Amino acid sequence: MSGRNNRIVRNRDRSSQFSWNVGMLKVVAGVAISVLLLAVVLFAVFRPKEEKKTICLAEGPNVAYEYFLLSSGENVGVIDKQGNIVIEAKYSQIDIPNPSKPVFICYADDKTTVLGEKGEPIFTDREVQVVKISREEDEQIEKLVLKYQKDGLYGLLNFEGKEITEPIYDEISTLKDKPGSILVKKENKYGILDSYGNTILDLKYDSILADGYCSENDSYEKAGYIISQKTNDGVNFGYVNRYGELVLDIKYESIERALEYEDDTPYLIAMQKGKKGVFKNKKEIIDLNYQDIHYSELSKVFIVNKNGKFGFYQIDGKAILKPEYTSYSIAGNYISVEKDGEKKLFDINGNLVNTHAYTQMIETKNPAYFIAQDESGYYSIISKDVNIDKKYQQVSYAFDDFFIVTDEEGKSGVINAAKNSVEIEPQYDFVIFMDDTKFLQAIDGMNNLIEIYSSKLEKTITMEDAIVDHLENGYSIVYSGSDMKYINSNGEIVENTEVYPEEKLYATKQNEKWGYVDATGKMIIPCEYDIVTEFNEYGFSGIKKDGKWGVASENGEIIVEPTYELDTYYFPQFIGKYVLNKSESIYCEEIM
Repeated sequence: MSGRNNRIVRNRDRSSQFSWNVGMLKVVAGVAISVLLLAVVLFAVFRPKEEKKTICLAEGPNVAYEYFLLSSGENVGVIDKQGNIVIEAKYSQIDIPNPSKPVFICYADDKTTVLGEKGEPIFTDREVQVVKISREEDEQIEKLVLKYQKDGLYGLLNFEGKEITEPIYDEISTLKDKPGSILVKKENKYGILDSYGNTILDLKYDSILADGYCSENDSYEKAGYIISQKTNDGVNFGYVNRYGELVLDIKYESIERALEYEDDTPYLIAMQKGKKGVFKNKKEIIDLNYQDIHYSELSKVFIVNKNGKFGFYQIDGKAILKPEYTSYSIAGNYISVEKDGEKKLFDINGNLVNTHAYTQMIETKNPAYFIAQDESGYYSIISKDVNIDKKYQQVSYAFDDFFIVTDEEGKSGVINAAKNSVEIEPQYDFVIFMDDTKFLQAIDGMNNLIEIYSSKLEKTITMEDAIVDHLENGYSIVYSGSDMKYINSNGEIVENTEVYPEEKLYATKQNEKWGYVDATGKMIIPCEYDIVTEFNEYGFSGIKKDGKWGVASENGEIIVEPTYELDTYYFPQFIGKYVLNKSESIYCEEIM
């Protein structure tokens, strides 16, 4: 999908299952409610790209949305991406296993019907179901396959109705946090199939779990499997990589993966006889000698616990500090420890730096700095060459050498730690920075203002009652009820033609009113609206006049005159005449 204005990244739970129950039709996701309340309080909200781990979609691989659930009153139906009705809204629930495929499992009056792209019954000779997490969880639905039942047993089916496996399994479900891996059960033993029916793990294990690993580029693809078998001594665990190769034999009391480490060959923390160690490539790099071990992502250090004392290892297994400290904080290139009431600060190689008495240290994305809190609760910025020790109520890292600080009066500004200089005076209620950008959002709540500072800390935008939304293509939009501007990742103002170079129509403003022009600048929809949105990837936009919303198409047609009274602070999205909702699940809603 192309990144357009309405392809905004929401800070929300993205584990939607493409099914919708009538009892949930009017429920707004708790995260969305929290964001909206924050917007009311702050007058402006920056909704960022999700953090590295949260981009891992429980529903599995990204697919193009061709079909959407439609909520209408107490029932649901299906529309296509042009806004055409595919299935009338007359069912209590509909599962759309894959929103790019015309297969819809519809429920009404205890009857299940599978319908196709014209609303016609399909797969009528078999009882077809979605593949989803079994037992108490049902949030994750497998996108790549269906399952069918025959004589009380289950097999796999593709979306064209072809049987991938025979119906020989007692249970079939998707593996949590490993989309595309199909968990099958037969005679109380578990195995794993891929979406083509090929065997990844044989049916011989008492349990199989995904290791939980997820990366921004590969999602859950590189996750491996933690397997178990029951023995006379209890349950033992082993580890199999994503290719189905045994890495650790089934002889450990527990196994976990160091999830933060991005590598195709994982670090595994295993326990045997009550003691933990670390393995890589089947090699033991930290002895099985500790009660607990965990990994620090930014510092790339393993922290071990032996008899209540902490020590530290580098990722190659080389010892940094022996396990003889009663407490610690670790941040970037520094480790703060305490022993016999004495606090010391070491660098990541185990060299003593100083003995300042900090109660905690907070690592930053720049390993040259960390944030320290003293015994009075005030925060400082510490590096090898700098010690900015002032009475700050709060300090957070932004980018480069810039830190956001909050003074004793509760006002926020920005300092340059390398120069120990104030770059933005503490005058704002909040200063906000989000990952993947190099600009700051400063909020003046008293005057309902948001101000954008670029990567050079130059003020580029001042707007009342504004919202900042991060777009998927690296740009951001700053908008209010009457204005909108675009900025790049450095906070510099850019034109919408740069943000969306392949659009048919672009929002434009004349005489304080909004309309649309084509790529040549020719007026297509007159500037007579209070505000408009850009066109989304489905070719629809919102137009607002006198407090009411309507819908336009990228062909220059007005689909709906501004008649919708929508209770939303953010720019709405539309598919045809329907409102597109992207809260907890993605669905469309008919305005009554």
